[in-house]
Amino acid sequence: MKRLIWLLAVIVFYLLVNVPGIYIPVVINAAKYAQVGREILDNNDWINLTIASDAYDQKPPLLFWIAASVFSVFGLSIKVYKTIMLLISLIGIFGTYRLGKLLYDKKTGILAALFWATCLGYVHFHNDIHTDALLVVTVILAIWQYAEHYKNGKEYQFYLGTLFVGLSMLTKGPIGLVIPATAVGSHLLLKRDFKNIINYRWIISIPIIAIIILPALWGLFNQFGLEGIKFYFWTNNMGRITGSYHGRNTDLFYYLHTGLYMFAPWAIFSFMSIILEIREKIQKKWNFTKNDEFFILGGILFYFIIFSIARNKNPHYMQPILPLMSLLSAKWVFKVFDTNKYKKVKKIAGTLNLILGILIWPAIAFLVGYALPEKRPVIWIIIILLASCFIYILTRKKSLYNQIAYLLIAITALLFTLNTSILPQMTKFHSSFEACEDFNKYAKENEKLHIFTIQARYWDIFLYSKNYGRYIITKEDYEHINPPVNDWIFSSPEGVDQLKKMNIEFDVVNTYNHRSLSRVTPKFINPKTRESSLRKSYLLKIKE
Repeated sequence: MKRLIWLLAVIVFYLLVNVPGIYIPVVINAAKYAQVGREILDNNDWINLTIASDAYDQKPPLLFWIAASVFSVFGLSIKVYKTIMLLISLIGIFGTYRLGKLLYDKKTGILAALFWATCLGYVHFHNDIHTDALLVVTVILAIWQYAEHYKNGKEYQFYLGTLFVGLSMLTKGPIGLVIPATAVGSHLLLKRDFKNIINYRWIISIPIIAIIILPALWGLFNQFGLEGIKFYFWTNNMGRITGSYHGRNTDLFYYLHTGLYMFAPWAIFSFMSIILEIREKIQKKWNFTKNDEFFILGGILFYFIIFSIARNKNPHYMQPILPLMSLLSAKWVFKVFDTNKYKKVKKIAGTLNLILGILIWPAIAFLVGYALPEKRPVIWIIIILLASCFIYILTRKKSLYNQIAYLLIAITALLFTLNTSILPQMTKFHSSFEACEDFNKYAKENEKLHIFTIQARYWDIFLYSKNYGRYIITKEDYEHINPPVNDWIFSSPEGVDQLKKMNIEFDVVNTYNHRSLSRVTPKFINPKTRESSLRKSYLLKIKE
């Protein structure tokens, strides 16, 4: 009966949170990745990638192939694309469960899968799909298969792991190799398993991976020559770490505080687990037993350290290690709460989780009651029902499962509120959607919609327009591309001023009050100061 209740809770979570999320439009980079998939079909070219008809080198093609495959069958449906990505992620959740079951036990695997599937990072980045949403699946499957091989000795599992490493590299380049390599390498090295460190299988893996990533290298070489190959293996990774290519963030603690919300509501469990795991390994002083493993800690720490010192930082970079954090959390949650050895840790974690769970509700009330008021009774009814369940759980006898239950209810209510109320209301301020609606309604079939200036670079303009044009950055770009009369332009105040200086004749079709969906500030959230946080954006039509 208890298992049935938990299964029902997870189903309710998915229906209340992820189903509404399918209807949230994708923006900025997520829109760019979908647009690359769209252009694969438009160009009938699956190797040489483009964005707004310009050669594209930033990411390998696997995610774009998935988008293009979806669009070829279902048309340009972002809803179906997001649904397919959720289904693919279920495979990653299953891999998380199986790895937990293999390394620890069945209940740990189940809890780890629950943590990963219900954390804020999982849900948010299935609304805003980056390549990391696919990378995390291939990475956890690779580590699972390698771990299976080293425990059970089955040959095919090693090569399945290698296959998933190749797919990881076809998703996001060499970083797809780094995480499984550090997870497996740490385990073999610290277990002093030199027989498997120096093994012929690693030599065989090289051509397997090379064949898998060949389409990415082929496309880059075709479009960029040897610089494209260098970019794939070096510039796009080391350049972001050193800041020579991209990034200026010097905050060494960025992923500590980012982890608090990326792994919410399980962040307390996670940080507790990492500290306890490191302490336990140190205390053993290399006297490890047969059951000791380093796949999880090795995969987390190396990645965490490298990306903490990197100059380019983004929340979605944490995605590939969230299942590993889930596994470590589940392991230590049971060790802490099922024994009396960690009474102080149990008390601190329980208190912090209670505070976190309670604080979520005023945040929900503020969002739907004041910041962006919700007027639909059904939304309020569901929130009240969830709040009632939360209060009921608090009145029950304290236990680990009650703690997990009230945190799950609280995060369900928050994410349900965001996906059904807050984000849909915020999209009304993300003006590119309204601009696309105007363009799609009034533009003729041979007229294209361009973007002019960096300030107006919202890739969703191309994705949601019926006939996308070019991304034009400078005056020189404009003169080179020379958009024809009757084409349309989405631009910023800076772009409008520049066009006037260039003596380009245009009509202002519409002016919008704009706030990017990806750049929400306290000033915007506060209704009293919201107006001052908005910028103007413009839909223009070129005339003679």
